[in-house]
Amino acid sequence: MRNSRKTAIYYNPYNVINTVIEFVDKANQRIDACVDYTRPSLTVDIEALKKAFVDAKERGVKLRYVTEITSDNVSYCKELINTINVDELRHIDGIKGNFYVSENEYVAPATFHHKGKPASHIIYSNVKEIVEHQQYVFESFWNKAMPAQQRIKEIEEGVIHYQTKIVDDPKEIIKEISGITADSYRLSICLAPGGMQYSHDHFFDIEKKLLDKQKVGEHKGIRYITNINKQNIHLAKLYLDHGTQIKHIKNLPAMSFGVSDKEVAVTIENMEIGEPIRSLLVSNEPLYLKHFTSTFEEMWKNGTDVTDRIREIEQGVESSDIEIIENPRQAIKRAQQIIKLAQHEVLRIYPSLNAFHRQVRIGAIDLFREVLEQGAKVRILIPADEEQITRIVDETALGLPQLEIRSIDKSLQTQMGILVVDRKESLIIELRDDTKENYYDAAGLAAYSNSTPIALSYVSIFESLWKQGELYEQLKAYNMMQRDFINIAAHELRTPIQPILGLSQVISPRVGEEEREHMSVIIRNAKRLQRLTENILDVTKIDNHTLKLQKERFNLNDLVSSIAQDYRDQINNSNLRLVCNFEEKQREDNNNTAIFVHADKSRLTQVISNLLSNAIKFTKEGTVFLDMEKKVRETEKGTKQEEAIITVRDTGIGIDSELLNRLFSKFASKSKKEAGGTGLGLFISKSIIDAHDGTICAENNPDRKGATFSFTLPVVTVNLQDSW
Repeated sequence: MRNSRKTAIYYNPYNVINTVIEFVDKANQRIDACVDYTRPSLTVDIEALKKAFVDAKERGVKLRYVTEITSDNVSYCKELINTINVDELRHIDGIKGNFYVSENEYVAPATFHHKGKPASHIIYSNVKEIVEHQQYVFESFWNKAMPAQQRIKEIEEGVIHYQTKIVDDPKEIIKEISGITADSYRLSICLAPGGMQYSHDHFFDIEKKLLDKQKVGEHKGIRYITNINKQNIHLAKLYLDHGTQIKHIKNLPAMSFGVSDKEVAVTIENMEIGEPIRSLLVSNEPLYLKHFTSTFEEMWKNGTDVTDRIREIEQGVESSDIEIIENPRQAIKRAQQIIKLAQHEVLRIYPSLNAFHRQVRIGAIDLFREVLEQGAKVRILIPADEEQITRIVDETALGLPQLEIRSIDKSLQTQMGILVVDRKESLIIELRDDTKENYYDAAGLAAYSNSTPIALSYVSIFESLWKQGELYEQLKAYNMMQRDFINIAAHELRTPIQPILGLSQVISPRVGEEEREHMSVIIRNAKRLQRLTENILDVTKIDNHTLKLQKERFNLNDLVSSIAQDYRDQINNSNLRLVCNFEEKQREDNNNTAIFVHADKSRLTQVISNLLSNAIKFTKEGTVFLDMEKKVRETEKGTKQEEAIITVRDTGIGIDSELLNRLFSKFASKSKKEAGGTGLGLFISKSIIDAHDGTICAENNPDRKGATFSFTLPVVTVNLQDSW
């Protein structure tokens, strides 16, 4: 070697040995060696190398040596101390580097080599910067190492040196696992499905020797836990034939591990078939051993006998899988995966309209398009009203006319969304917070299953709701036709009623007593038919949301008094009285109790008249009370609101208990035939009061004699001078 700056690589073992010897011979002050556990034997067994180190020592060169002292190389390490007389030998766990550095030079034999043989090539350098850098590296190792005497004593006295390390070289990982396997007295292994092939390729021969030892009582045996599938079933059979115990588990932990009576090795890699392990944690710490041993035992206790699993696979019977998914991102990923694989049908029930919109924002429509293009059907149910679902259908129909969407009643809105694919797989996703804009913030837990019975149960729910939606659409169309027919019929009836009623009233005074009686029957029934026609038209307006109010400001006292007087004049029954308590209060207060409202006078007349008519109709004898007062109530917003309360109370037959809960709905009537009634009046009255932002209610009287109807209206404040 020349003294000029040089860095070179020398090949073949002969040149490697000569380079090291020449390096040692040129050292004048010190030699620092950092080598793995295989190198001490080479230094001692290769005479030329050993002599070079002895000569250097005799020249006064200081020798420092750091390596991994093991039970296999401890004798060689002693010889380094006693024969070669290295100044100091130290131990460091798992050291992999091989290099020597002197005051002026640096050599590094290749790390990979066969045990007991020289490296195939070596790096040499006398570049000052490289030499100084390697001196720094050596000092770092040296400061972390322990004295050789202490380590040798631990080995000789059987003291266990606890350590945890990470191995990231695939070949070293195989060596580590081989060592743990060969040195075990008991071995328990949990592997990902692809890990069976890795184990067979690298450790099966060692495991066969352990199983032979088990037969003569020198080993406790080998147990495997894995997921047996079509890809690894042949290996499971092979291992069984050689005496390995195996159990099947569907949901394996997120790591593979092997634990013996002395050590544990763990990897979090997927261990796909044919792929090496690139990172491995190895430890002999008691806490690690205890944890992984107990974990294995718990899984072993819950595992399925492998012979049962093999029989299922061979008979084509796949067991069902139920998985709880806590992460919403994983849940949506699973949903996308099974939807993409759909061959026949995708059924989706959204828990709310907001949930549907959130899904659209993360690409649901594009996903459905992909499925539809593959020839599968997609049907969707959304809790939404008619207008909302129509808008959605219109928007999607342009790009996806094959996508079928229907609405379900909003009362069916739940906290769960349902997805069923090909009637085999299902995914249930919890709706945690429907107010969130982001899907991942709104969703909660999810449950996936590939159980056909479970999927079919959800299909049954879906089909029931789908059929209900279909029937609803048909019923809606029928109701529309019925409403149109009734509306037309009512208008057609109104046309002839007016002349019949008008002419009858003109003719009645001009005929004799007997004919006048007949005319009164015509007039009475014409008026009845007129009321029915008007009621039908009002109901049609209410259903179509076209009921319009002609509001004006007026004194409610005057209106109610006028209506009351009209009904007093009409009462022909001497056993029945109409009493208006508010009129007496008004006279006593000189009309200072006037109540002003902003309302439709004609419609309020219709409501009050309906209530009085019903009260009179169902009270054969007794009293009908009409009262009105003004009260202040607190609104939901905490403000004060004055309102007028009009009450009609009678002493008649009361309200049938079966009718009470639906009293204000259409056609609610159980009155006797002679009392008449279509059951539309109270429905119309409630709609009118609702349109005035008021309320209406009814109840039977506490003494069980008659009933009380009351409604409220907002009161407006006016200047008394303006009311004159």
